[in-house]
Amino acid sequence: MMTKSMSVDLKEHGILALVLHPGWVLTEMGGPDALIDTTTSVSGLLKVMAGLNDASAGQFISFKGEIVPW
Repeated sequence: MMTKSMSVDLKEHGILALVLHPGWVLTEMGGPDALIDTTTSVSGLLKVMAGLNDASAGQFISFKGEIVPW
């Protein structure tokens, strides 16, 4: 809710606030059962970030570009 509220408050300043989900990443923290490697996560997040626009404000978006329901 904080991000959604920030997205409204910061819009007039040209700041886009949203949440990105990197996925379950194969790292020391993610553990050996994680589903994706760091390259997949980061490349997906970069692609998502490149396509953001005003309609993205306040959303929760996965590394695949899918909207995650709050």
